[in-house]
Amino acid sequence: MSTNPPGETPNPYDPSGQQPASPYQQPAPYQQPAPYQQPGQAQPSPYQQGGMPPVPGQPMTPYYNPYPKNSFAVWSLVLGIVSIVMCLGLLAGIPAIIMGNKARKAVVEGQADNDGMALAGIITGWVGTVLVTLFWVFYFGAIIFAVSQGVTDTSY
Repeated sequence: MSTNPPGETPNPYDPSGQQPASPYQQPAPYQQPAPYQQPGQAQPSPYQQGGMPPVPGQPMTPYYNPYPKNSFAVWSLVLGIVSIVMCLGLLAGIPAIIMGNKARKAVVEGQADNDGMALAGIITGWVGTVLVTLFWVFYFGAIIFAVSQGVTDTSY
């Protein structure tokens, strides 16, 4: 029996042997989940499967995991822009076209979701390649025209 007056907390060092009630509860022991559930048993909630926690008053929706971005599409667009701005049509435009096509193939297979960026990379790669090719055609055409005209009168 404790010698404490009523209303006071008991002394934890009381020799009577009675322990005061702890305000904290012991956690439940960890139980390993079953490796396989039989059909008809309750399915785990999406929160237990790694989804978002439920919001009070809202219906429970599964967690949305978007597709990862495809780095080929990003590089395709960068190389396409570089091919136009820096006039590197053949050096940057052709890789932009190749990478853009690989990126669009990944979008069709469901591995990425940036089809617009891949298409923009293909278009800018073609524009850069065509512009630089036309430049070189006109440049060499002008040189050939100038050489073919030649200077026939050498007297001054």
